[in-house]
Amino acid sequence: MPEYCDANELDELRRKLLWRGPSPSTDRFLSVFMDQNNKCNLRCRMCGFSDPRVAALAKYDLPRWAYDRIASELFPRANYVCLSLMTEPFMTRDFPERLTALRTYGVPFSDVITNGTLMSEEAIAIILDSSLTRLIVSIDGGTKEIFETVRPGANFERVVTNFTLLRTRRHERSATLPRLRINHVLSELNIDHFDDFLELVELLQAEEVAVRTVSRMSEAAIQESSDPVFWDKVRSARVKLAAFCQRTAVVDAAFLRDRHSMIDLFTDTGEKLICRTPWTTIAVHPNGDVYPCMAWSRPPVGNLTRQTFDEIWNSAPLNALRDEFERERPGLDCLNCTIRRAANDPDDDFFYRKLAVPAVA
Repeated sequence: MPEYCDANELDELRRKLLWRGPSPSTDRFLSVFMDQNNKCNLRCRMCGFSDPRVAALAKYDLPRWAYDRIASELFPRANYVCLSLMTEPFMTRDFPERLTALRTYGVPFSDVITNGTLMSEEAIAIILDSSLTRLIVSIDGGTKEIFETVRPGANFERVVTNFTLLRTRRHERSATLPRLRINHVLSELNIDHFDDFLELVELLQAEEVAVRTVSRMSEAAIQESSDPVFWDKVRSARVKLAAFCQRTAVVDAAFLRDRHSMIDLFTDTGEKLICRTPWTTIAVHPNGDVYPCMAWSRPPVGNLTRQTFDEIWNSAPLNALRDEFERERPGLDCLNCTIRRAANDPDDDFFYRKLAVPAVA
């Protein structure tokens, strides 16, 4: 476990890593992660879309017929749905209309992660009608210069305007949903400007903030740092973030970790907590392939454009994987998990592998 965690932080970390929605039940037991396409309009330097190989890939959407079919099977079983994984959901033209399925199937908790560049007034109206629980905007700099350096292709003013417009339209309806969260990835490009970022979070009046450090995404332009000076700055940022959240009541929605330490968590009786995703989670990629987690680089366990949920959920491949998890007992540390990786994936190339899978036939 991270050496700088005290008992209260460990309890909070357990809660965050074990969270699967507001109230899992036998009827609504599933966490669903679902990409709508294999595209993004930005080339953020810490993201797999900055991998030079990506430019040559054919771009496609999850077809609407496939989305509707998959939603009809998964969403009634879902306690939590995230409608984006690795890509920009608003690159799919009818994405705002797809959000209506959340209300149709009464999903208890849902969110969307976006770079915030493509939200229109019309899209915001649909978002507010959709019962979406949380909208997450990725903002990796508190000033125009830093933001646009980290996120090539983005316009700082446009993202700030779109975020503010959504908050304003929500306020005009006297609504509380969707909750607004800002994600922030710390790298050597922005670590010295963390104070500016916190000032922006307060200005934008986000309810939540999630800060993490760069982790490997295929051949992205920026990879995780091995510089001890950087990690010293990360520890300083942790202190600033805690003070900021205490002062402003903004919720710290993530865990800013020391990447060089493992996370091992245990029950009160000393039993190691293990990953349960093969029993709780489905990740659907835009060709319908199904995986037990978002960063899987081993073969899929099925395809929802050719099989039903029940066929996949009770299949030999998924049951064999569950047996493997019981034997290997992987912990809750996704970043250091090896069980999710194929034998021919020594460099953790999951991001590019997912984007390169061909479209639905």
